[in-house]
Amino acid sequence: MTEEKDDRIYLAVADDHTILVDGIVQIFNKNPKYHIVGTANNGQESIDIVRRGRVDVIIMDINMPVMDGIDATEIISEHFEETKVLIMSMHNKAGYIQNAIKAGASGYILKNTSPDELEEAIARVLEGGSYFSQDVSTLMAMSMRGITDEKKEIIKLSRQEKLMLRLLSEGFTSDEISKKMDTSVHTISSYRRNMLIKFGAKNVTQLISIAIKDGFIE
Repeated sequence: MTEEKDDRIYLAVADDHTILVDGIVQIFNKNPKYHIVGTANNGQESIDIVRRGRVDVIIMDINMPVMDGIDATEIISEHFEETKVLIMSMHNKAGYIQNAIKAGASGYILKNTSPDELEEAIARVLEGGSYFSQDVSTLMAMSMRGITDEKKEIIKLSRQEKLMLRLLSEGFTSDEISKKMDTSVHTISSYRRNMLIKFGAKNVTQLISIAIKDGFIE
């Protein structure tokens, strides 16, 4: 007898505010496409949940006891690559956002995010893209534009690379970008690899962060 494939999205929630966690759990428990694996009230517990079994996306707060969300994100991103970390924080400050991205978070949204946007963010990071709420993207663009025109001249991007960088920042996957740019996925991978080298980034999320900071993405 063939085992039926489980297409549900496995979620975990890490936040030390019980009311918020209960609210998120209640939202997703009503939707049969999601399965709540577990909840944690600190970073160490979030790692324990991921270690025990499948977690597709973990919604992670930053300020938590025992271990904060940034340290937990770094460990999960390094050792459990199949699990995407989506930061959900009250902090709308560039330093927090930068630290989350450096730690390997696939997205960053604020706690006033609507349920619909939360679902959209989960879908984007699951597709291999990244997601930043509008407030976060605006803040990054405004507060991290310390780049000079001189540096912009050092990093030269082709027209195709500029277009791809914009599409990446909007959360599109490689397959989607290849269709929009009417080119092969292999070529898109080549563009991405070249841009990672040019910007000195470890991954696409960090690439977007640096590009926003340096003024390459408006």
